[in-house]
Amino acid sequence: MMKNYILVCSLMMLLFSCNESTEKEKRAILKTTDSSTLVNPEEERTTNPYQDGESQKALYKALKKKTPLTGIQLVPVLPEQIKSHKKIGEHRFEASNQIAQGMYGSFESPYNFWIEDGSGSRAIVRNFFDSFKLKNQGPEGTEYVYTEHDGYKTIAFLQPKIKRNTIKFIYNNRFRISIEGSDTADVLWSYIDFENLKKLDQYQ
Repeated sequence: MMKNYILVCSLMMLLFSCNESTEKEKRAILKTTDSSTLVNPEEERTTNPYQDGESQKALYKALKKKTPLTGIQLVPVLPEQIKSHKKIGEHRFEASNQIAQGMYGSFESPYNFWIEDGSGSRAIVRNFFDSFKLKNQGPEGTEYVYTEHDGYKTIAFLQPKIKRNTIKFIYNNRFRISIEGSDTADVLWSYIDFENLKKLDQYQ
């Protein structure tokens, strides 16, 4: 009788041990599966190419606190000429809210140059860098080209049908500089006078 009792107890302990082992294995598998599917928030932020980094967030916050320049203040920074093309007339420098524009060359095929202040409530700088991340394309027959020139991120808008191209970039993390003309984007870039743009360095 005692032998039977011991045998039954042994069998029950064996079954319990097997069940416990199985449960442990299941929990281990579930834990492994869960850990492989969970994403570390920090890792997700660094691997998401469309999300603003901490430095960008700080830049946009700082820009909002700056007092924007008026178009009148920006006009003296416009170049007197683009390559060999002089401004058209005495009144071809125009100013509006935070923007200054110059027209050069001829009315038939002019060159246009813009300086825009991206501080204050305007989201010029943010919109530029967001566009560079997303790399959207325009209507059929046009093309946006996202690349770098001399260390600056640039966005070129090409309109071959009407032979007009524009290239723009952000200067000093504040000002959007744009030039438009009939030349290729690379040639238009070569027309930008960075020595002249240093006049903006005082506005940090």
